[in-house]
Amino acid sequence: MYLNKQMIYRGITNREAFYFLMDKKGEINKSHGDLFDKGILVHENSILKVMPLNVLVIFNEFINSTNKEAHIEMVSCSDDDASTIDCKIVRKETDEFEMVGYYKHVDVPGQISIDKLPYPIAIVKKDGEIINLNRSFIDYFLESRIVVKPIFIQDIIKTNVYSPEKFDYLKMIESDANSRAVLCHFKGSENNQTFLLNLIPIVSGRKECYLAAVKDLTQFIDVQQNLENQNEELRKQVQEEFEINKAYELKLLKKNRLESLGEIASGIFHELNQPLTHLSLKIDNMLDKWHAGTVTELYLLEKTEQIQRQILRMRGIIDEMKQFSSVPDSKDELVNVQSVLNCALDDISYIQVKGLILVVKHVEEICIKGSSNELEQVFVNILTNSLESLQLKLSANENLKPKLKIAIEQSDELVTITFVDNGLGASEGDLGNIFKPFFTTKKSIGGTGLGLFIINNLMRKMNGTIDVTSKSGNFFKTVLTFPVLKNIEN
Repeated sequence: MYLNKQMIYRGITNREAFYFLMDKKGEINKSHGDLFDKGILVHENSILKVMPLNVLVIFNEFINSTNKEAHIEMVSCSDDDASTIDCKIVRKETDEFEMVGYYKHVDVPGQISIDKLPYPIAIVKKDGEIINLNRSFIDYFLESRIVVKPIFIQDIIKTNVYSPEKFDYLKMIESDANSRAVLCHFKGSENNQTFLLNLIPIVSGRKECYLAAVKDLTQFIDVQQNLENQNEELRKQVQEEFEINKAYELKLLKKNRLESLGEIASGIFHELNQPLTHLSLKIDNMLDKWHAGTVTELYLLEKTEQIQRQILRMRGIIDEMKQFSSVPDSKDELVNVQSVLNCALDDISYIQVKGLILVVKHVEEICIKGSSNELEQVFVNILTNSLESLQLKLSANENLKPKLKIAIEQSDELVTITFVDNGLGASEGDLGNIFKPFFTTKKSIGGTGLGLFIINNLMRKMNGTIDVTSKSGNFFKTVLTFPVLKNIEN
């Protein structure tokens, strides 16, 4: 796109958008106009039923004043485009009031019209005020088809807890180059959208502005779902073979991995996202300390060790993904469970849950035979699922006291690690599918359904088991068990 060298412009017209004649109580005596013909406004007996709340507030302030006129600038959205309207309220000598709106802008031949562009578009000033926008932008981000100006982009785009980045308009425009960010946004209570936002420097009316262009990424999630549906029959056949003969489970799993290699590759993002986020936070913290001049040798040593640990963990994850095409050979070591849990809790410390009550119970240092990297991967997945579930439930119920309990215990035969949270839980139907590859309840936010599938296989590699119980809306419990090590020599 080369819009940064173009001028976004529209001409002037006096075409009437709407007309109201009413008394000081807002009772309408006469109404007509283009917005009625288009179905945007409907004929009612009171202005209270026609105009949005912020217009009514201005009207109420006007009738209680001594002013003869009041002016409002607004945007209306039809089925074809979005138009700016100059609205004037006039006090008549008959103790009646006229509210009349005229279209301000129309397309000018030879210039670029944002209404003709296929994506949601807005022209934004440096302070965030939207000076122009198209129909698609209103559909994505605004609740009403008539909006009073000024409108600020930072007040409209509200990112949710699933967004990889928090929308910060002023921070984005500080970049010299075109800025872009992937964000998750709600419009209403159930409609979650994932999109790519580009801010492109342009000139509009001889003023430096930014063109905010939005690309909906939600469709890519639908494409992934279609691909998974195409392979569903093959996965069912593999699952049936698993149930018929457990002895051939690894061989059949290898066949499934090879046939689904393209989809499994998407699990790399799922598994690497947590350590990458952790690395990003550590580096941001180091930069803040550097700019503040408070960096010490001890601080650098500590952060460097943490970053190195995350790099080693990512290397282990990549090796694990490579092993999806072959049956892996186990390389067991003596693993201190409490030490690995501490590392996992540090890894997910960036996930904040307000008022979280975290209880960790362990009687002594307990060791198992396995891989510390793989056990940490298991812990991080379970902890992340619990904390995200608590975040969602807390957003719906502010009175919730979020709790996460972890217990490490050992009996004569088994080492048991238990995780219990009072988050959203899972339904009985979901529990039956929770360890199946590609099954996820978070498809709309990019879930791949590989997290629990992977850790289930990691537990098998370490001769362990994983069991889950839950009650929807109340709790989710995960129990890991490992055989006790016997006859350990110092």
